[in-house]
Amino acid sequence: MVMNNKLIFVTLAFLLLSLAFLGYKQVTTGSFIDKSIDLKGGNLLIVSFSDANYNEISNLRGKLQTKYHVNTYTTTSAIETQLSVECPEDNVNELIEDINTTLEIRNYELSKIDPKLSAGIFNEIIYSVFVAFIAIAIIIFLLFRIFIPSFAVVLCAFSDIIITLFFMNIFSIPLSIVTFTALLMSLGYSVDTDILLTTRTLKSRKNFDDQYKKALKTGLTMSATSLIGLISILLITGFSSVFGQLSAVLIISLIVDLPNTWIQNASILRWYGERPKH
Repeated sequence: MVMNNKLIFVTLAFLLLSLAFLGYKQVTTGSFIDKSIDLKGGNLLIVSFSDANYNEISNLRGKLQTKYHVNTYTTTSAIETQLSVECPEDNVNELIEDINTTLEIRNYELSKIDPKLSAGIFNEIIYSVFVAFIAIAIIIFLLFRIFIPSFAVVLCAFSDIIITLFFMNIFSIPLSIVTFTALLMSLGYSVDTDILLTTRTLKSRKNFDDQYKKALKTGLTMSATSLIGLISILLITGFSSVFGQLSAVLIISLIVDLPNTWIQNASILRWYGERPKH
């Protein structure tokens, strides 16, 4: 398998497109991505049902999203099923009545989240991502002690996060504490395969293609097994569950990482290995 270095321009163009999209949304809406209630504040109505099956909950969720334009999250136990709904305060009573016409409510709880507190949490999240990138960059530079290969790894991790945020917007996945956790986990996946590729190719610069094939085989196996597990979790739990949303973001980031690692990062490493020595 011979890699085409020109494909790096495709991955870089997609990175620039994602940056432009996020920048445009930040300017026009005040936020580069939609936030869940824990990061923007508001009212959260938690409704419990003692006897409700999956189809009934799915139909109810679709009805609520059509009328109230709300985000819904579902958790299920052996005792009851809970549906969490973000809603305006002046629509709470109407919302409860609409739910009761479809399914009988066992009990409900209304929680109010302070927008100022949520804004503080969001700022802490942004700061955490920044610190994570700095820490990763330092570790990578200490590991390889060569600027260009180290920069390629950090660039790949940055590309993964930015493009994943782009697709989260496309698929209407809000940023929450759960999905933020998935983004941090995706950094680990990204750096893992990048270190594998960089270590293999730097050991034998004169035989790049063979080392690339070996690293590619191992890396794709790692990604495939992770994707199978995550897709299984998503299918079992459903997208509206906590595990479902976490799995969805990780699936996106793993797929995004494939071209960023095996095309973008590999192209930079190949150029570095084949450049004239002075």
